[in-house]
Amino acid sequence: MQQNKLNPLSEIDAVPIFEEIQQELISLLKSLSQEEWDYDTSSTTWSVKDIAAHLLDGDLRRLSLHRDKHTLPEPSDPIHDYESLVTYLNEVNNRWINAAKRLSPTLIIELTEFTTPKVVQHLQELDPNGAALFSVGWAGENESRNWFDIAREYTEKWHHQQQIREAVGRPLLLQKRWLSPLICTLIRGVPPVYNTYVPYGIDETVKIYISGVIDENWLLVFENGNWQLFKADHETPNTRIEIDDDTAWRIFTKSITEDEALSKINITGNHELGRLIVKTVSFMK
Repeated sequence: MQQNKLNPLSEIDAVPIFEEIQQELISLLKSLSQEEWDYDTSSTTWSVKDIAAHLLDGDLRRLSLHRDKHTLPEPSDPIHDYESLVTYLNEVNNRWINAAKRLSPTLIIELTEFTTPKVVQHLQELDPNGAALFSVGWAGENESRNWFDIAREYTEKWHHQQQIREAVGRPLLLQKRWLSPLICTLIRGVPPVYNTYVPYGIDETVKIYISGVIDENWLLVFENGNWQLFKADHETPNTRIEIDDDTAWRIFTKSITEDEALSKINITGNHELGRLIVKTVSFMK
């Protein structure tokens, strides 16, 4: 199959939905009782308040590093690969969470209200096709465009807000307007998984169909020495994977175990090839 016959993935304009997800967060945080701020979440050892503080930290870092070109101190241990970068980011996150325990919930809300319009303005002013300050590593990129970095940031905002909503029993944001940019971003973490587990050329194509409000198909093809993802048209694949949208986002964010995921997806064709999709991790881990 020739690559020039396949439809490339479209760019994602996540700036409008980014602003909306922030307003949803602020409304959600304002609705919490004092007790709910201390509820445990599915995010390791973080409470609702910890996640809210982490989201605020993301805004502060984006303004400082991206908008203001502020330079962080050098890490104590050199960053030489993806794993050492993740270790460093986890350390930075945990230091902030510990410091933010001094902040009241009211102040976290006020600071989030303060940073939100400034972050949105900064994102609106960026050239979508300019080089992002940091690449989207989980998608296998060494350099990313701003539009992809913004879309990745939206998935971070959405995912952590879902963790809060699940913890306090609020409705999840599962309408198409939220899930479409989310899934179209997260699914770009699939090719690196196949490049890791099947790093050689095989005459196989995999169609990924995500049902529900998404109702879209993607085609995974081995082209030019790598597995690559395209928009699916009328191609006939060797293997077909069908996933409902609720299971899809849980797979990509590791909110479900691999065994649980495999029990919820339907694979026809090469099952060993198809089941690799549950190993996708579309965030820094």
